[in-house]
Amino acid sequence: MAGATSAMEIIDSEVRELIRRRGLDPARNPGQIGSLVDEVIADYEDRSLYSSLPPVGDSRFAARTVLDQVAGFGPLQRYLDDPEIEEIWVNEP
Repeated sequence: MAGATSAMEIIDSEVRELIRRRGLDPARNPGQIGSLVDEVIADYEDRSLYSSLPPVGDSRFAARTVLDQVAGFGPLQRYLDDPEIEEIWVNEP
C-alpha cells in the first residue's frame, strides 16, 4: 500500500509534536519523555480500537523504539545501552 503510514510513524510524529509544543528537551528530561511516549501510545491504542489506524502490536517494543528515536541515537541506542557491547563500528553514513 503506497502512502500507508505505520503505527510507529504516527506515534513518533505525535510524540515529536508534543515535545515541541511543551518545550521539552529529551536530553535533559528523559523521564518526562518516557512518560510522554507511554501516554501517546496508550492514547493511540484507544483510538485505534474505534478507527482505521494500524495496530501498534507490542506496545513495550513501540515505546522503547520511539524513545530511542526521539531521546537517543535511534537503532544504535540499544547497543549503546548494552553493557556487553564494547565497540560499535559504523561503515556508512
